[in-house]
Amino acid sequence: ACHPPLYYWGGGEIIAHHRTTSNRQGGTTRGTFIVILLLSTLLLAGALAYQAMDSVASHRATANAVLEDYAAFAAEQYARRVTQQLEYYGVRPSLQRLAVLHIVSGQRNVPTKAAMERDADGNLRQSLEMVRYFFRFDPQTGDLVSAADEEGSPPPWLGAQLASHVEQTGDTTASLHLAFLGDGTDSRPRPFAYLIYRNNETTGPIGYGFEADPEALTAHFRTAFSQSPILPPTLTRGISYDSLLTVRVRHADSTEFVKLTDTPQPLRYGQLANHALPERLGGLSVEVGLDPAAAEMLVIGGLPNSKLPFILGLFALTAGLIVAALLQFRREQELDRLRSEFVSNISHELRTPLAQIRLFAETLLLGRIRSDDEHQRSLSIIDKETRRLAHLVENMLLFSRSERNTVTLERQKIRLQPLLGEIVDSFMPLAAAQQCTVSLTADPLVLQGDPGAIRQIVLNLLDNAVKYGPPGQRIELKAELHDGKARIAVEDEGPGIPEPDRAKVWERFGRLERERTSAVAGAGIGLAVVSELTGLHNGRAWVESGSSGGARFIIELPDARVARRQPDHDTTKPPSIAQPAGRTTD
Repeated sequence: ACHPPLYYWGGGEIIAHHRTTSNRQGGTTRGTFIVILLLSTLLLAGALAYQAMDSVASHRATANAVLEDYAAFAAEQYARRVTQQLEYYGVRPSLQRLAVLHIVSGQRNVPTKAAMERDADGNLRQSLEMVRYFFRFDPQTGDLVSAADEEGSPPPWLGAQLASHVEQTGDTTASLHLAFLGDGTDSRPRPFAYLIYRNNETTGPIGYGFEADPEALTAHFRTAFSQSPILPPTLTRGISYDSLLTVRVRHADSTEFVKLTDTPQPLRYGQLANHALPERLGGLSVEVGLDPAAAEMLVIGGLPNSKLPFILGLFALTAGLIVAALLQFRREQELDRLRSEFVSNISHELRTPLAQIRLFAETLLLGRIRSDDEHQRSLSIIDKETRRLAHLVENMLLFSRSERNTVTLERQKIRLQPLLGEIVDSFMPLAAAQQCTVSLTADPLVLQGDPGAIRQIVLNLLDNAVKYGPPGQRIELKAELHDGKARIAVEDEGPGIPEPDRAKVWERFGRLERERTSAVAGAGIGLAVVSELTGLHNGRAWVESGSSGGARFIIELPDARVARRQPDHDTTKPPSIAQPAGRTTD
């Protein structure tokens, strides 16, 4: 007669286990899908960020290429202008006048600069400004003649250097040449301009030239730069060139000849372009550097602003949100696992008292009791298991209400000492089952609170002490006044709780690792209910080491005082925790 209920409960546990296993398998499949989906989102965000960065880089590369084209255009424009300036306004007028005097007029002496200036006008006068002295030379032998009364005089090495330069260029026609010559002792080569004419086939070519003043020569480079913009005004919008570009003229060995713009930091100009002047102009070349900051006005649409910080920030935010989602998902999985364990544990705890109650109830109904002692023992066991079952159900109801935030308190004046005495009396059958004794030491305190909630708090602490303590232990229940607060402590003789795990035991479904593999059943909600109800009283709960090595759980409730006198009878209302608002039953 006793086997069917046991078989029924065992079969129910097998079915519950089967369903739990199926749910876990389904949850694992869904979990894997969610993880894959989140990781795919992260990869997609990374791909979009890369595409955005690549688009910006491509746009900037195109804009930089446009800037380089503008720099090359400016260098070519300036090289063309300075070539015209030197040939038609700087060098050619003086040399052509000198050749005409010798060839047409038949004047054999080399004229002085002053003699040339007497009847000079227009371009000739401008050209003569950079002449230091005139000379005539034989390009084949290097023989050189200069004006006798000139302040300047040609260096002794000039004839040989000119003959060598003519031989290198191989040009004996009537073309103008600008040469930078020196004997190696001067820090900078000196500029010389010359023009070669062929008188007739019998006498051979003859050269006419002058040494140019470097400052006057560079003035022609500056004139060519400032006479008109080398970039279209529609692009520069009237802004000074000094803030847009740097222009330099360099020798063939890359040393600087003249710098035309006074930029404070020329090295920051990354878009450089070079354009060589004609070889006959001394191997000079023009270098133009364009400031990348000018792209906003020079490039149609301007350079795109760097979105790298924003893109990286957005990608980091996306990654952070995905990590947070994964962590939250992992937490949800852990909660699912804890809930599954809770269902399994609570089913086990409910099955045991129900099986005992049904066993002894059927024994009584079938009349199998042989003595009054067995009859009394059966009734005692039924009473004990009924109390345990009621305690479990009350905990589950409170836990369910706390998750829905519907637990309310009926506060009233409570005399703590008689309430604790009643709680101990009702708990003694459960404690006697494990041969445990409970001692009560309580000051006559009065406080405002819910008697049912305090009863559930103390019962949970006492049940916890019996469950995890050794059989035959002594459990101490104390209540005392401490700084205007009622401090209730339950101390057992069990193994205690390690300090790192003391905060965890108050969590929902929280159990120590050593308890998961033990034979002690537990749902992990008893202490969570204690913490919840204590918080509703604006109190606090903690655990510490007991005097005998066990655990001491302490509950502190505010607004307590010592009672003025103890009443002749207990006026405490029957303990009951209020139903949720708007409901009368669960």
